[in-house]
Amino acid sequence: MDRIRNFSIIAHIDAGKSTLADRLLELTKTVTKREMQEQLLDSNPIERERGITIKMAPVTMRYSVPTHPRGGQNGFFGGETEYQLNLIDTPGHVDFNYEVERALQACEGAILLIDGTKGVQAQTVANYHLAANLGLTVVPVINKIDAQLADVTAATRQVKQLLGTNDEPLLISAKTGQGVEDLLREVIKKVPAPKPVQDNKLRALIFNSTFNTHLGVIAFVRLFAGSIKAKESLKFVSSQETFTPTEIGNLNPGRVSQQQLGSGSVGYLVTGLKDIRSVKVGDTITGGNELVSALPGFRVVRPNVYFDVFPIDNAAYQDLVDALGKLKLNDSALETKAIKSIVLGQGVRVGFLGLLHAEVISERLEREFDLPVITTSPSVEYQAVLRTGEEVSFTTPNDFPDPALIQITREPIAKLEVVVTPNYLGPVLDVCQELRGQLLDMVYLDQLVELRYRMPMIEVITSLHDRLKSASSGFASVNYEPIGWQDADLVKLSVLLNHEEAPPLALVCLRSQARPRALALAKKLKEAIPRQQFEIPIQVTIGGEIIAREDIKSFRKDVEAKLHGGDMSRNRKLLEKQKKGKARMKMMGKVALPQEAFLAAVRSVA
Repeated sequence: MDRIRNFSIIAHIDAGKSTLADRLLELTKTVTKREMQEQLLDSNPIERERGITIKMAPVTMRYSVPTHPRGGQNGFFGGETEYQLNLIDTPGHVDFNYEVERALQACEGAILLIDGTKGVQAQTVANYHLAANLGLTVVPVINKIDAQLADVTAATRQVKQLLGTNDEPLLISAKTGQGVEDLLREVIKKVPAPKPVQDNKLRALIFNSTFNTHLGVIAFVRLFAGSIKAKESLKFVSSQETFTPTEIGNLNPGRVSQQQLGSGSVGYLVTGLKDIRSVKVGDTITGGNELVSALPGFRVVRPNVYFDVFPIDNAAYQDLVDALGKLKLNDSALETKAIKSIVLGQGVRVGFLGLLHAEVISERLEREFDLPVITTSPSVEYQAVLRTGEEVSFTTPNDFPDPALIQITREPIAKLEVVVTPNYLGPVLDVCQELRGQLLDMVYLDQLVELRYRMPMIEVITSLHDRLKSASSGFASVNYEPIGWQDADLVKLSVLLNHEEAPPLALVCLRSQARPRALALAKKLKEAIPRQQFEIPIQVTIGGEIIAREDIKSFRKDVEAKLHGGDMSRNRKLLEKQKKGKARMKMMGKVALPQEAFLAAVRSVA
């Protein structure tokens, strides 16, 4: 165990994590030059195209260092010691914070990678605090030192201030490989080996899982005590369900079968189980006949944003359900619930971690399952306390309780960390204030300012990112996490088209924002809905009270076109007849609301 090092790479998005992982794989000869390709651990095509990491990827590397420094060749003389290095590459986008947390639970150390051209960013701060709170050894590294825009001196000062140390961070270029070998030796030197456990009863933590059509559920585990042998009876501590793995081994980075996994190592188990729900991330695996307490697991991940997802072709509804079911096998953060819309037909309400998570899933549905979908505007989970004392939750305006029964309504809030340069501080403060943010703290990090805010989650999800980028010319970075609920005077805006309620167009907002939101919604609907043969009144209401109205004029045939002179009474008679016909049509007519118009109207006020 003293020759095992379990570590992760944590950083803000685009800091070069996957590129550094590639260099480490090359340096340790884990993959040959023929097999090598950029972003090797990013197996999903969407990850490669976007240049981001979405799912954590573990890999086992082996690296030998000289044993005795005695001044021989290259300053060393004597034998070599081989180390087993278990690396877990992690995502950098805020939507996938839970992946980082799960990875760090399986490690003793972490490389904190800082982009030398941008310095400390929001995710840098958040990930450092996460690693420090877990008691991990943090190795600070500044990347991209070969870039023309790199300001190594400023980045070094920021890192020292963040970590509260005078130690110099390592300087590397993951692109060229400069300094990477020194980093690898620093990891071996500083990251502690796994600690032995006295009773040595098997305890393995499941930190991730995936589903293979032929093999069933594959669990990625970190062994904290004991060992696992091939074909050995095992069980899950939470459910006491037993199973016998059909294969065990390491990831190099593909599966490499082994006869045994020892204490302190990271590996995989092919469970043979066909139900992913049996393999809970954060659960503990032990021997089939052992009685042990569970290792500290992970928090249950809850979605932050909800979308209603509909197939373009209503006949493809079951295909959509099946596709989402398969995606859930590899993504425990997805939540789904069947729904039905008058306008869009049958669909699924899906809970996501954030907008990027939703975008990736939509893209996977189209690419992997040839299933283009329509997604409505994002919403969050709200709470209401009824006069009876009962608490209810809802994620759609149509589930909003009767206002007469409500005592208090609540909205979710998030804690924000925004990192920005001082010259953009004013505009960023203005944006956060407009989005109902409450400033908690302001910390200066050399040439950067870190702002800490509380802000309603709906504002974070729908508006914050784009408005921050605009206000800071793209230089601001943000990290957020949900922290609870706050009381909010919420109301439901209902839409009536031709005096009939249109449930898909309803929305929830603050009472103080209701009138401007209603006026904007009515105006956008007027622009989006095509004209009919009859006049269409658009009314936006709160509890039956109309607070905004627009009218879509009808098409009108020129009934006087064939009249050439004559008595005016003939003209009036034809016009009166047309007017009565329009009135009858309006009473019987249904408004044709195309899907494109519906989406344009709803998204414009989100």
